[in-house]
Amino acid sequence: MEMQQIRYFIASARELNFTRAAADCGVSQPSLTRAIKLLEAELGGDLFRRERNLTHLTDLGKRILPLLTQSLENAEQVTRLAKAVKSKQAASLSLALPDGVSLEPFLPLLLELAPMFSGLDLRIRRGSEKELSSSLREGELDLLLGPVPSEPWDRYESWILFSRNCGLVFRQGHKLARLDKVAAHNLVKAEILHRPYCSVSSALHRHLADIGQALPTALEFTRDEDVMLYLDQSDAVAVMPTPPDLVSTLTMRPFDGYDLSYTLHATCVSGRQRGPALNLFLSQLRAGDWHAMAA
Repeated sequence: MEMQQIRYFIASARELNFTRAAADCGVSQPSLTRAIKLLEAELGGDLFRRERNLTHLTDLGKRILPLLTQSLENAEQVTRLAKAVKSKQAASLSLALPDGVSLEPFLPLLLELAPMFSGLDLRIRRGSEKELSSSLREGELDLLLGPVPSEPWDRYESWILFSRNCGLVFRQGHKLARLDKVAAHNLVKAEILHRPYCSVSSALHRHLADIGQALPTALEFTRDEDVMLYLDQSDAVAVMPTPPDLVSTLTMRPFDGYDLSYTLHATCVSGRQRGPALNLFLSQLRAGDWHAMAA
């Protein structure tokens, strides 16, 4: 199977007209038709039902179209990456991380990426998931590293990197520090600090409300450093990822009876032109070993 055959097949599947597909590919119709017939012979079945003006894909054609489309995109990406690395060309990369998602797991990849280009314009943007997903859709950002955007869109392309557990964090002298695990009934009348940028924190608040356990106070901060400063000087409790980067006076316990975990994805926009830096970073993410991040 040759890439040229794949390219001709994808163009024909898009146009459902061999004459237009041949024109798009810059070849004669007989050459395109011959290439597709050779591909059909190799695959052992027809890819098209040829019915004059009603040409359409067979079941085999429909099934292999997304696979061959991905194969072609991967091949083109390899070519672009090779040219970019060889030329050391300048490039840009804009990443989005929701507040509460650490840059640390991705920093080694970024440090490895920078020398590949003579002048890498790297931008890292923080904000709420809603703000960042909107900017991603508008083309202001290249890639979102965090939960899958909550608002559905058929052009989002996401894949799982790793899953993390969360736990309850409080100062070491807190009464909950005597427990191995913290249950919902242990949080009665507790000051539970809400991190609104964290979906797990929101989920715990909803869970407690669902079981009739009203929160006595409303504490809400929008930066993790402020959260930990407040926890250090109070009896408040907060949900944070594990293992956390805690100050020495804070400790963490698992929550019993409710799943406090989240899955981190890489999300970009399908069909949008990607620069060499983004292509290389996506390759790094796909090849990365993320097992150590699962906790």
